[in-house]
Amino acid sequence: MNSPSVSVAKERLKNLLVSDRIQCAPDAVDRLSKDLYYTVSKYMEITPENFNIEITRTDIHIRYTGEKN
Repeated sequence: MNSPSVSVAKERLKNLLVSDRIQCAPDAVDRLSKDLYYTVSKYMEITPENFNIEITRTDIHIRYTGEKN
């Protein structure tokens, strides 16, 4: 079982690698992710826990993992 600090460190490393691969500052990647979440949340009832954005140099993948009603 991972401690919370291990999970935080993994997430930070992942964010740094993504920002390096797409040649974009980490804060810009974070702002883009938040903007995408906000835009989608206007049209769907979502929570941050059920919403995952993966940004690569060539694509943006948005995954919603919520329950279907």
